[in-house]
Amino acid sequence: MVARCTCALSLLLFACSKGVPAPTLVHPVVAASPPKDDGKPAQGAEGDGFGELHSAALEQLKIARITPRNDNQRSVLVPLPDAANWTRVKFLTVPSLVGFRYGKEHHAVVAAFVTHVGDNMAFDACNKSFEMWANPWVEAFEVQLHHDPPHAFSWTMPQPKPPPGAQPSASTIAIVDVDALFANTATVLSRESYAAAWVAYPAWDKACLIVGVAVAVGNDEARARDVRDRFVTEVFPHVVVTATEEPKDRY
Repeated sequence: MVARCTCALSLLLFACSKGVPAPTLVHPVVAASPPKDDGKPAQGAEGDGFGELHSAALEQLKIARITPRNDNQRSVLVPLPDAANWTRVKFLTVPSLVGFRYGKEHHAVVAAFVTHVGDNMAFDACNKSFEMWANPWVEAFEVQLHHDPPHAFSWTMPQPKPPPGAQPSASTIAIVDVDALFANTATVLSRESYAAAWVAYPAWDKACLIVGVAVAVGNDEARARDVRDRFVTEVFPHVVVTATEEPKDRY
């Protein structure tokens, strides 16, 4: 995994609560998608990648139309703002269901993972499964995570196909929680900040779908928070699981 993707994904991990720093003021900027992404590995921003170009990219994510993107197995639809300009990526050390980056400089990263539990409808089971998975990553990075107020929404679970001639069963509604974060890293490789959030869905039998976003702050904390908050309110509640059984492949 490239250095910036590694840091961004690490910020989706669980840690103890801290106070939340005040956001910075927003300066005027014209919204613009990042330059066309060639899909090749990147080592992070170069030149003005996290100056005005970054602010313009974040502004585009704030206002662009949201449309769904699917994974290679067509098991999940993840709505993304400015969807055509996200590039599908793999994370070498973290097998994922699907991953996207916004611009080669990784202005934002979205990833979906699967965790396993005995009963995904048990209270807090999916959240705890992700927290347990995350602990080794928390220990590997010097990350301070500040938890913003929690958010929750109702979500329609995928329904198994009924036998021939049988009536479809009633939809099952789950209440899922969103953990919205602000994170600071201080590793030997970099010192960076991200606005991030993740959510755990009880998607399949004994399996949970974890979807997270990490938005690089750069010089524009307020816009990074705004983009993160748009994912919390306009993206996460509308993730659709189209597969009735857990997809088997990871990338």
